[in-house]
Amino acid sequence: MQEWPLIVFTLLIQLSVGSTVFTTFTLVYAADRLHAQEKWRVAAPAMLLAFIAGALGLVASTAHLGYPLNAFHALSHIGSSWLSREIVFASLYLGVLGLTTLIALVSKRVVTSFLLLASLLGLIDLFCMSAIYVHASVATWMHINTYVMFYGSALSLGAITALWRISRCPWLPWQRARRIAVFCGGILIAVTLARLLEQPVYLAYLNGVSRDAVTFPHQPLVAFAQSGTLRLVAWVMLTAGTVITARSLQTHRIGRLQLLTGGAAVLLAEIMLRFNFFSIH
Repeated sequence: MQEWPLIVFTLLIQLSVGSTVFTTFTLVYAADRLHAQEKWRVAAPAMLLAFIAGALGLVASTAHLGYPLNAFHALSHIGSSWLSREIVFASLYLGVLGLTTLIALVSKRVVTSFLLLASLLGLIDLFCMSAIYVHASVATWMHINTYVMFYGSALSLGAITALWRISRCPWLPWQRARRIAVFCGGILIAVTLARLLEQPVYLAYLNGVSRDAVTFPHQPLVAFAQSGTLRLVAWVMLTAGTVITARSLQTHRIGRLQLLTGGAAVLLAEIMLRFNFFSIH
């Protein structure tokens, strides 16, 4: 399969944006409860992870474009191309996040307003990324399912990252940390349920698409029908990972082994679902 760069690119960018969004939420939610040093200790590692993931994602995207100069060529159509818009907002997102992370590492303080801006740019970038595929002539992509998948992946991976970061901060008062952890776990559960409930709508749409809808040389409907077992395994794994992650919050402190197991299951499920998404041959 030749689309591994796209799988890596989309998932890493979504992991980065999700992590940034949840880090921003943590700082805003606990603004009056954490002093500057505590904010830095909570946010700096997560911001560095988000930046590295985003940077690696952009590197992977150049592999798909063929060579880096193609990225500059794509920018010439920003007025009419979702790909051009995605490149612009991805670059702006990573630039603002990188600047915010650098400030945090050098001055040991987090500029929350910059992080909020990075989150907004990241969410816009995800919209542009989704629109690229929704407006492509591939039947299995031309549905709201693409938006649900991309935003769902970002929120799921971001929630897992946030929970892991909180679990690594034993110095945080548990009552304070628990509220944030429960919120992250609740988002993970809600997103997983929303994605599962959206699947019948998506399948009904595909059943209504003409079997003659072929984008040469791709046959997305045939490929989709042939990958049913992979999708079933992925959805079961995603659900199981969500349940295990939620159970990790039932102890006095976050159960790291359960969180690691649940998080790994969610990540593997996302990779499988994304592999299925890009399997159109």
